[in-house]
Amino acid sequence: MEQGISKNTQRMLNGKHIWLYMLLLSLPILINNLIKSFNGMVDIYFIARIKDVSTETIDSAIAALNIHESFNNLILAIGVGLSIAAMAIVSQFVGAKREDKAKFYAGQLLTIALIVGIALTLVILGFSWFFIDLLGAKGQTFNFALEYFNIRSLELVGVIFFLVYQAIRQAQGSTITPTLLNIGGILVNIGFTWYFVEVLNWGVAGSAWATLIGNLIFVPLMILDLFISRRYMRLKLSAFVPKKKTLKEIWPFAYPATVSHSVTFLGFLIINSFVLSQFGDVISASFSTGNKLSNLLMNPIYAITTIGAVFIGANIGNRQPERALKVYKQSGRMTFTITVVAILVAILFRKEFVTLLVGTQNDRLIEVSVEYTLWLLLTQPVMSIFQNYMAIFNGSGQSKLGLKAQSFRLWGLRIPLLFGLWFLFPEMKYSVVWTAMNISNVIALFHAHYLRKNIELDIKVNLEDDESEVLV
Repeated sequence: MEQGISKNTQRMLNGKHIWLYMLLLSLPILINNLIKSFNGMVDIYFIARIKDVSTETIDSAIAALNIHESFNNLILAIGVGLSIAAMAIVSQFVGAKREDKAKFYAGQLLTIALIVGIALTLVILGFSWFFIDLLGAKGQTFNFALEYFNIRSLELVGVIFFLVYQAIRQAQGSTITPTLLNIGGILVNIGFTWYFVEVLNWGVAGSAWATLIGNLIFVPLMILDLFISRRYMRLKLSAFVPKKKTLKEIWPFAYPATVSHSVTFLGFLIINSFVLSQFGDVISASFSTGNKLSNLLMNPIYAITTIGAVFIGANIGNRQPERALKVYKQSGRMTFTITVVAILVAILFRKEFVTLLVGTQNDRLIEVSVEYTLWLLLTQPVMSIFQNYMAIFNGSGQSKLGLKAQSFRLWGLRIPLLFGLWFLFPEMKYSVVWTAMNISNVIALFHAHYLRKNIELDIKVNLEDDESEVLV
């Protein structure tokens, strides 16, 4: 029995004030992302203030956490790819008023998420030492990283499951429940990190265990919501039985998004490894600090463009391409305006942010962080426009265009520029990193605009009935 279309879905398809509905639905995601960003800083905050250890030990511990962050982003690219596929597929089925098919594909995607999570956990547990060595960690940094990698690998099943669960609910206009569950986990993580690191003095291992607990504690409630929700579609166990034909139909949505994020994070991993090996722990930690502020400011952009992609997918499914295009344009205007205002404030208070995060013990760390942050913030408006292009690529089910845009920005521009400048102008030292970054961000925008001209706003999911999709 179908539950009928939700009020939020009706607003996505027929509401008069598109920008207002996007803003309202994106607010829970924004709050979630902001708290998540602060959550990502919790480990560094407490590790940087460990008592009775040397500055070198703290630098090594922070460097180990930074290495894991880059590697974890690469690993989670598969989960992000699956979540983008889930958002595009489910939103188009919801827009086409085919809840039966939306339920079936949601179950299939969650099954894939579980399988992928288990496989990744086994790979990391078996080869973490190799990955860490490959990333350039030595001595104390290697030991801290090995401990942190192995503990955090145990959370991957739950984390990837959550990414797909969240995308499924967001595709129906449900942003509050996933946000509340995630915020609950984050608050648990913050509390346990303080207790394990500050009180029990478990150090890096304590921060890892705290994060693992926070990421897994509410997964049972997510599963429960999928089966008993009264407002949004409920799944049946039969939807989780994998079907070969369905997996083939999911593949064109999932693989470009997965590869796009994988090659992006692999590129960042190479850059971070280059910085660590060439300039040491302090410069590496400084760049990580600047990136955290940048990510914090991008959170409103990610929230709005995430909902924008859902609006685009739903309206394409409902055969309203003109409305889908209108969503894209209004999203672009909002994100650009918000970014300009945010960076003006952030530039003025960047030193206060840096010292809040890393403390006042290491003057060199603060100096480089403040310098790097300035250059990083200058191209944030450009990245808000770029992110809006990604929203229409993903929402329309054409994540292959996003793959082209991301690959060109990183592999066609930034990495060649980085190593080219390093080879030709060694006197630039670590400034080659932000020079290559800013140039690549600006040029990539023109390429993304070119790709946007080739977009097709038509239904990409298969609306034909199939006996294998009947849920008993």
